Amino acid sequence: MFSPIIWLGFNKGGKKRNDIEKIISQHVEQGAKEFFCWYNPPYWHNKFGFEVSPNGRFAEHEQVTDFESLQEVVATVHKYWKKVMWNINHRYYTDVCFEEVKQMIDDFIKADIDGFIVSSMWILEYLDSISEWTWEKWYIINWKKYQLNISTIMAVYNEDAIRFLKENYPIAKVILSREVTLPEIEKILNAFPDLMFEVFGEGDFCRYNNWLCFAEHKYTDRDICTVVLNDWVRKKAIRYDFRKIIQNEKLENNEKVKELDNEYLDEFEQLDNILLEWWKDIEQAYKIVQQIVRKYILYYDSLQGPRTKHNTNITILFDVVKLLKESWQKFEWKLEYFENIENLYNYLEKEIKYWKKQYLENLKQFVGEKFGVEAKYKDNLYNRSDNLNLYSYVFFDKFENIDTVKFPTRWRNYLPKIQLIDECVQNPDKILEKLDLNCVPERAHYDLKYLFDGDKYWFYNLRNRITGWEQDLVWGQKS
Repeated sequence: MFSPIIWLGFNKGGKKRNDIEKIISQHVEQGAKEFFCWYNPPYWHNKFGFEVSPNGRFAEHEQVTDFESLQEVVATVHKYWKKVMWNINHRYYTDVCFEEVKQMIDDFIKADIDGFIVSSMWILEYLDSISEWTWEKWYIINWKKYQLNISTIMAVYNEDAIRFLKENYPIAKVILSREVTLPEIEKILNAFPDLMFEVFGEGDFCRYNNWLCFAEHKYTDRDICTVVLNDWVRKKAIRYDFRKIIQNEKLENNEKVKELDNEYLDEFEQLDNILLEWWKDIEQAYKIVQQIVRKYILYYDSLQGPRTKHNTNITILFDVVKLLKESWQKFEWKLEYFENIENLYNYLEKEIKYWKKQYLENLKQFVGEKFGVEAKYKDNLYNRSDNLNLYSYVFFDKFENIDTVKFPTRWRNYLPKIQLIDECVQNPDKILEKLDLNCVPERAHYDLKYLFDGDKYWFYNLRNRITGWEQDLVWGQKS
């Protein structure tokens, strides 16, 4: 049902400036039916620079920076009978920049664009004031109709917000924020069957909507988010039940403080301590293992090294489970306990086996003889691993009012990926052929448990099928 919407950026001095025709034609061949762009002309960037942007981006290479390029992009897109939308979607517009914004809108109208992606109530009101009349889902300006899309930066999350916009402006499409969940998307789409929507097919690591993010991006080679992501060291995990402690009316404040003590250990840290004298706390170890299995999706991450927090936790769990398995006869466990532990042991042993194989292959392919995956190679590895999001695209395909799905091109070999998405949407059974052990739920943009009836064991089933493992899953769950 849906088609890709593709971002284009051609700054005047950029290396892609002479490839407008080539790049647009490639996207059209891959099925794109709509394009969107940012515009930062000289009368803006000479006055305000690129740090103060007229739209949601701050880097020069992400913009069209002159009117001639604007005209060429629009003409080329129209040559293929496709639409091109222009973003006027900064977080805010002050009185100082109103005249420049109005001039940009004039440029868009002269260049014959197809519509606006808007984040500001002022922009909506201004477009309304310069239109001769409003007709159906378009503003009519100079006898031409212009589509009006609501940007994700307007942070539309619910039905009431959409209803207000729909009743007061000729809205053609609403772009839902990337953090709206799959069940929330389904509810909104069903509430407005006559309105078109755009959704994010997958996202970056940052979960914050642009409107709610106050970190400035792309002033230098490394923006704030990149520094935080790569350099952050986790010092201490907060208790998973901290809200219950705070809201517990039966506890005095000093008792709550005691419960929230910084000495709190998560389940894996408790197991690590038990390993030192495991024979003293074998029953407690079994109880903690049960908690872990109920709470976490357990897998070895083949894109990370053995000493990372995640993989260290799995190693601790495997060591404890191995001891529990070996201690069964000595401590006269019930048979059902042993069967559960044996299933878990077999699963983790398989995980570690395949992790070692996959990790060594990754090292050989991307790093050569060096030990460890260096940071500059991690982008390549991680961006190969987002194929679980193929399930999201198949989910979106069932809604007739999802018009476009935004696909992130940054750092990705995006043309083959768009082709892969098309293949899987046409034939969902092919998804399993595209998955490998690099696919992990944390790198899928949406919580996919919703698509599998809330069952976290869907992920184990996938990995079992990938590795050819047909044995029963842990704790009595069947594959």
